[in-house]
Amino acid sequence: MMKSIKNQQLNSMPKAVRLFAASALSFSLSASLIFYPNASQAGKNDAGVPTELQGEWRYGRISSIQYQDSYTGQPAAPNGSSDQFQLAANGNYQRRRLIQITTYNCASNLFIEETGKVKVEAGLLTFQPNDSTSKGQICNSGRTYSSRNTAKPEAYQWSIETNEYGQQVLLLETTDGQGKAHYGRPQ
Repeated sequence: MMKSIKNQQLNSMPKAVRLFAASALSFSLSASLIFYPNASQAGKNDAGVPTELQGEWRYGRISSIQYQDSYTGQPAAPNGSSDQFQLAANGNYQRRRLIQITTYNCASNLFIEETGKVKVEAGLLTFQPNDSTSKGQICNSGRTYSSRNTAKPEAYQWSIETNEYGQQVLLLETTDGQGKAHYGRPQ
């Protein structure tokens, strides 16, 4: 029954909103604002999580285009997305993601919160959720939805690179090579 509710909700969203949400959930966005990380440390712990991956990482993107209601003069909410997660030494993780899409007078958002274990091997970082909550709103209408435990495992190729400021960032790339995102440490 939950699946038919989701399909009805998705079908009621404008096509552009559905396409954006689907692409944003299936792979990380390639453009980002970087919160520059602290210097990392090399090494692994007993759980196999490299020391340089442990701690909090953030990614965020907000649209540079702002819409304004021509009748009321009020600005519309911006489009954007964020992803932040914390990796513990024992492999546990907490992750929170937000996607907000505004098309004309229609603002929709999706918030996903999950916990689980990460697996790190051979340059691959896999989030394996064991508890998740998804909440959202469609087009300012008060139509809200919520679901539990719908998050699926996600795998990314990972590397730590040095940016133009000499600071290290975490690069996550989808296994199909179609999406990349740069994550930084909170300041």
